Amino acid sequence: MEKKKVIILGAGISGLSAAWYLSQISSSLDILILEKSNRIGGLFHTDHTTGFHFEKGPRTFKINRCPVTLQLAEELGLLREIIWSGNLPRNRYLWWNEKLHKFPTNVISFLWSPLTKGFIKALITEWKHPAKKGDETVWEFVIRRFNYDVAQRLFDPMVVGIFGGDPRLISIRALFPILKEWEEKYGSITKGFLKDWLQKKKEPKRSPYLPDAPLSAMFSFREGVEQLTSALLAKISASIYYQHEAQEIVQTEKKVVVKTNQGEFTADYVFCALPALQAGNLFIKEMPSLRKELISLKSEGIIILNFGYKENVLPIEGFGYLTPHCTRENILGVVFDSSIFRQHNKHPQETRLTIKLKDLGQSEEEAKQIALLSIRRHLKISIQPDVISFKRALSAIPQYTVGHLERMESLYPEFQQKIPRCYLLGNYRIGVSVDCCIRCSKETVQNWHKSCLTTF
Repeated sequence: MEKKKVIILGAGISGLSAAWYLSQISSSLDILILEKSNRIGGLFHTDHTTGFHFEKGPRTFKINRCPVTLQLAEELGLLREIIWSGNLPRNRYLWWNEKLHKFPTNVISFLWSPLTKGFIKALITEWKHPAKKGDETVWEFVIRRFNYDVAQRLFDPMVVGIFGGDPRLISIRALFPILKEWEEKYGSITKGFLKDWLQKKKEPKRSPYLPDAPLSAMFSFREGVEQLTSALLAKISASIYYQHEAQEIVQTEKKVVVKTNQGEFTADYVFCALPALQAGNLFIKEMPSLRKELISLKSEGIIILNFGYKENVLPIEGFGYLTPHCTRENILGVVFDSSIFRQHNKHPQETRLTIKLKDLGQSEEEAKQIALLSIRRHLKISIQPDVISFKRALSAIPQYTVGHLERMESLYPEFQQKIPRCYLLGNYRIGVSVDCCIRCSKETVQNWHKSCLTTF
C-alpha cells in the first residue's frame, strides 16, 4: 500500500509532538517537517555554551498542571531524566511600594502581609455579587467580584507572569477558566474554591508518573527543557527540511501543495503548527474570517536576559519576583533559576537569573543596562555578572482577548469543512501553555485519525 504523505509546518513543540502522535498511529505514513529556521524546538531553547545552564524559553512545568506533558515524557522514556524542585521555589515575591514583598504562604502571613491588605473583606463578601454570563477581561472580572486591591496586587502580576500582558485586555475564560466556571456554576468564587478544595482532598496526592514528588512541585529535565524536543526528534520517523518557510498552501481535490521559499511539496494532509499570524496569512483565500481572527491576535515579544554569577549574590531565595503594571518598572520580573533547580548549577555557589522585559525595540545593550539597573535597585546586586546572554523572542505569547476561544471554537469546524486536508495546531488554539500545545496536537491527530480510519 502506498504511504500517505503528511507535511508538518513548524518544528516547535506543537509540530514535533504532532509528528510523534502521527508516528504512533501508523507506520504507513511518510512525515515531512518544514522548519523556517536552522534548528528545532521553537521557543524551547536550552543553552549550555556559556559555562552556565541557561533557559531562553519555557523553564518549569508544574506536576499537577502538565498531565499530557508527563504522559509524553513517559512514552519517550524520559521519566528517569526528570528533575523536580524542592520547597524553596514556593517563596515568590512582588515588587511593591519600592520594596520586595513575599507572597503569603499560610493563613497567618495572609492576614498580616501588606500585599493582602483589603483582600479579606473582598473574600468574605464576594458571594454577594451577582454572577454574570459571558466572557470579559480578567480586570473586569476581578474588580466586579472582588475589588481593586485584589486586581492590582494579585491578578495583575499573575497575568504579567503567564502572558507578559495586561489584565485589562486578557480574557478571563482563557487565563482563569476555572474561576469563571465557579461563578457560573455556584454563583461564587469562594464557594467554588471550597468545593474544589474538598474534592481534591479525596484525590491522590501524587502523580502516577512522579510518585515521589508532590503535585505542587515543579519539574524540568536533567539537560533542560530542550531535552524533550531533542527526544522527540530522535524518536520520530520524519524528514526535516530546515530554512523552508511556508508561503502558500494550495488544496486540490486529493492533495495539498505547500509552496516554500525554496520549492514545492505535495502531501495528502498538512498540519500547520506555525504562529497565528503566519497561519492566518496562509489561508487568506479559503477562509478570510479565520485569517481576520488570527492576524488580529496580538502576540507579545519578550526579551530574555540570562545572568550567570560564579558566586551566590542573591539576598533572598525562592522562585523570583514580578512587577505589576502600576509600578511602571522597566522589567516584567526576575526568575531565580539557580534556586529552582539546583541540579542545573555548574558551580558550587553560583547564581543564575533570568530577567524578562517586554520587547519595545530596545537594543541588546539598552536591555542589558535596564536589567542591570533593575536588579541593583530591587535585589541590591551591584556586582557585574560573569556571563550575560541575550535573546529576543519575537511574537512569543498570544494575547487572548475577550471571546478569542469562543471564536476559535466556532471557526475551526468551518475551517475543517472548507479545507479538510489541513489541520491547525499551536499556542493560539486552546491555550498558551506547553501542556495545552501538546494536548492540542494529540487531540488534533486523534481526530484526524478517526476521520481517516478507512485508509489505514
